[in-house]
Amino acid sequence: MAAIIDGKQISRQIKDELKEQVAAYRAQGTEIALAVIQVGNDPASTVYVGNKKKACEYIGIQSVSYELPEETTEEELLAIIDKLNHDDSIYGILVQLPVPKHINENHIIQAIDPKKDVDGFTLGSAFDPCTPKGIVQYLTHEGFSFKGKNAVVLGRSEIVGKPMAKMLLERDCNVVQLHSKTSREDKEFYFAHADLIVSAVGKMFSWDDT
Repeated sequence: MAAIIDGKQISRQIKDELKEQVAAYRAQGTEIALAVIQVGNDPASTVYVGNKKKACEYIGIQSVSYELPEETTEEELLAIIDKLNHDDSIYGILVQLPVPKHINENHIIQAIDPKKDVDGFTLGSAFDPCTPKGIVQYLTHEGFSFKGKNAVVLGRSEIVGKPMAKMLLERDCNVVQLHSKTSREDKEFYFAHADLIVSAVGKMFSWDDT
């Protein structure tokens, strides 16, 4: 029987746990700050950044915001990241994606100190990418048993699809990753035999999705 997962309730529980941890650090004299950088005014990015600021405020983390104009150059953005990398008061750096087309996204991602890359995108980052980690947390909270389960991941992006498959493999799932070059017949076969399906394409599913 299908069950609806209350993501908001789980989110509140996780944030309450983090709030206690942050308070413990503060009691020891440690103030934690997250730097969030947004280039341009993409509406979806603005919403995401706003939610992150609210979450920081709720759990007691300082949010240092950089809201940069669309015409910001790659060199200017890299200079800000370098400054934050060497700022001991900043514990995490998050660059909201996507960045404008004139900026090389990979250059920006890899410029972040892996110890401060809270998105988990840089090579050697100390963190897991947030979306796959959130999915695993939700499933764990609901008592999902990963070991031996047949899992299908739809999508192969570096940000969600690939790390999602990796995290499921680490939990002993049998993982199949599907994409736009997978035939419809194969997709139907794997879907029919899946215990878990994760859509990592960022939109409503269609048979042609990557």
